[in-house]
Amino acid sequence: MNRLRYGPGAPRYAERVWIDPRQCSQYIEAADLARRMGTGSRQLSGRVVRDWPEDLLQSFDSHPKLTYCWAHWRDGKTWEEAGAIDFMMSRIRVSPTGVTDKCRTREDVIQRFDTLEQIWNASRQQGYLASQAQLEPDNFREVGGVLMHLGPGGEPVFSGAGCHRFAIAMLLDSPFPAQLGCVHISAIPVLQRLRSNS
Repeated sequence: MNRLRYGPGAPRYAERVWIDPRQCSQYIEAADLARRMGTGSRQLSGRVVRDWPEDLLQSFDSHPKLTYCWAHWRDGKTWEEAGAIDFMMSRIRVSPTGVTDKCRTREDVIQRFDTLEQIWNASRQQGYLASQAQLEPDNFREVGGVLMHLGPGGEPVFSGAGCHRFAIAMLLDSPFPAQLGCVHISAIPVLQRLRSNS
């Protein structure tokens, strides 16, 4: 449908784009955008929008997962000191299912952060964040990757999906692969440049 409306360069569902972390300064809370658009964040992948939700934009310092990741990996605090463990346990307590990020218990949370530590170490050693295809060769496009919306003029806006990997990508300070989120109509001409990591 996008190709019929916007031509061959139109955005596609779950396509991979390459984002320069130096261009990133804002995010939209996934739940807020989902309520506004009437669907989940990842289902917005490739959707072209004319009305951009300026009122939903927030700075990174108000995002708890990003701030605890940076406190840990950049500033050297333990996950406990950074507030990560308490945050996750608080989310589990208020979850209707008793599960957050596949974690039910403190032991699950600690194991999850051990896994994140492995991802951080591997990414730092490589010098870049791996694409979904590098992690899972059968993965469809960039499904499950860091989800990035493109605002007016092509400004990359973090979606809130893929927080820990986004935090890593920002620290590595090199272009990273992302799943395309929703796209402001004025950003369509920018897409071709973002499709290549060069």
